[in-house]
Amino acid sequence: MAVQRDNNPADQEIRLVHPNDIQIKPVHASKLLGLTGRTIKAIEEDHQLDIERVNQGAVSARIYRPSDLFDIVAVRRERGQLKGLPEPAIVSTYVQKGGTGKTTVSVNLGISLALQGLRVLMIDNDPQGDTSTMLGYDPDLTPEELAELGIDPDRGITAHLGNLIPLGSMFQRMTLEEVIKKPFGENGPHLIPADDSLNEMDIALRAANGADFRYSLFLDKAINGDIPGCDLSQYDVIIIDNAPSSSMLATNSMLAADMIICPIRMDKFSVKALTRLQRRMLEIEEDFNRSAAVVAVPTMFIRNRPRAQANLATVSEAFRGQVSNALLYHSEDYIKSLEEGIPLYFWRSASENSQGALRDFGKEIHQRLIALMDDED
Repeated sequence: MAVQRDNNPADQEIRLVHPNDIQIKPVHASKLLGLTGRTIKAIEEDHQLDIERVNQGAVSARIYRPSDLFDIVAVRRERGQLKGLPEPAIVSTYVQKGGTGKTTVSVNLGISLALQGLRVLMIDNDPQGDTSTMLGYDPDLTPEELAELGIDPDRGITAHLGNLIPLGSMFQRMTLEEVIKKPFGENGPHLIPADDSLNEMDIALRAANGADFRYSLFLDKAINGDIPGCDLSQYDVIIIDNAPSSSMLATNSMLAADMIICPIRMDKFSVKALTRLQRRMLEIEEDFNRSAAVVAVPTMFIRNRPRAQANLATVSEAFRGQVSNALLYHSEDYIKSLEEGIPLYFWRSASENSQGALRDFGKEIHQRLIALMDDED
């Protein structure tokens, strides 16, 4: 359903799709799960999973929802066919430059890791709420306003990370169940959403004791199950998506992270962007004795363009081991899937050039996380 934005002439309609209304054909489901149709069918029958069927002429065919795929993944994890990480990992996506596909990378990485068997929590740490929007929630309209438009009021956002982290009396304290969203059902990635009131949290952080470490302290305790009403111990990976700014929100996210993912375009600014990030990470290590693995992912990459190839070679040489092998290629699929309100990972019209690259990237990050958390164990 399209939501009208009368106060923003440049953005009059935004497509707000319930994530679990997405329909996935069996051949696409097989590709996403990395399983044959026969194996998927056997899992469904063994565990009595109720898969929707639609009539196609004289026969009926299975149609999957994203929650169906995550239910199948949960069965495989229960069987021991898929495993979690050696230790829970915190991943922060950050680059001090807009237009690099940061939120797209964050959301589709979360989906990819969950389809590989990890239990994923996504935290929208950007007051603009782009991650929340991409997952089907509206950061601008109240639940009452959505209801008037005939949209499920649960698509609205009434709480965010500030309602979980104790920072004085600025935000009402809530439990995780009161804040969290589950766009793809219980077994899919979960979300702590955001709206523009998260801006006030930046102010609260600046006034707090140990301002730079409030996320880190909170997440450490919550992952250990030491915070009543906010137990994060069930998650293998927590992905924090940040605004492209040097706010206290972003600083806290980086100081809490085990891995920082930096989406960059292969243009003349890519080396500068990574150099700034590397300089910032060295400052953090010197000032706070904290370090995180950095992975730069080339986005909007154009094949056979000499300048892009040359920039990639320069960046890869300058930042050895810190550039992903998977490249996210330039494609109109990203814009078109956004216009339809569907994450590219599930968009059935996506080409293998774009969707396959996202799968390769998700698998690479999974392996990097396993190696990283093995080293920390």
